[in-house]
Amino acid sequence: MLTAAYSAATAKDRSTALELLDAAQEETARPDAAVPGLFTVDATRTQVDTYRISVLNALGTPDEGVSVARRIDIDSIPSLERRARAWTDVARMWHALRDDRKTFDALRRVEQEAPQEVRRPALRALTVDLLYSPVRVPGVREFAARTGALPA
Repeated sequence: MLTAAYSAATAKDRSTALELLDAAQEETARPDAAVPGLFTVDATRTQVDTYRISVLNALGTPDEGVSVARRIDIDSIPSLERRARAWTDVARMWHALRDDRKTFDALRRVEQEAPQEVRRPALRALTVDLLYSPVRVPGVREFAARTGALPA
């Protein structure tokens, strides 16, 4: 349901995307929802919320993700890859909302979780945007050089 919700969001089908997220959230409340070893994605409210941020970004409504981002504990996600992905989506959300400081904070969290991830072209481009933003954020230039967004 979570992957389907994201697919619907990328197709700009808001109602289907949100219906699927809500259905997935309902599933997390079922007592038999967590079956260890059966699923590759944890059936938890936190996992649904991380997808919700991705979906809202894809729908072009990142402002709706702010309250979601504030309530989730990304550090509680057991998978390193999923934590890095969650922080990536939070960075994208803040970037879309033009909050450079929060964007940079989230990018640094991505780097802490999975340093190779901030070297991906999409995140390097986001870092370059921060670098040339009218808002000066301390540490961005060093981060950009360290992550390959700025030639050494």
